[in-house]
Amino acid sequence: MLLIKHRLSNKLDFPGGGQGDNETLACTAHRETWEETGFNVEVSQYLTTTKSGLALFGCALEAGIDQLPDAFDAPPWAKVEVKRLVKVDPFSIDEKSMRFADELIPLRDGYTQFVINPN
Repeated sequence: MLLIKHRLSNKLDFPGGGQGDNETLACTAHRETWEETGFNVEVSQYLTTTKSGLALFGCALEAGIDQLPDAFDAPPWAKVEVKRLVKVDPFSIDEKSMRFADELIPLRDGYTQFVINPN
């Protein structure tokens, strides 16, 4: 799973941001993921919404990230918000690693639903 390391907090976070006018939540997820990671993902299924209102979606990337290191630089245009991109196992991090601690359980639940037990 790929998360961003937030520049100001130095903690892990989901790519995310505001929904544009006439933009579906899935389109917002796609756009924000591209803006913050540089990856053009396929947004497939809605997973859950966090307590703060962030909608989580399962996303797939045709060009796998397996060959990339565990942490690498964000694209130049994202560096205002994003310090690094980090591959994580959601079950090997704790709530202190997350920018918003209460998002760890939805992260794990979404990962389980999308990766471990897909429909």
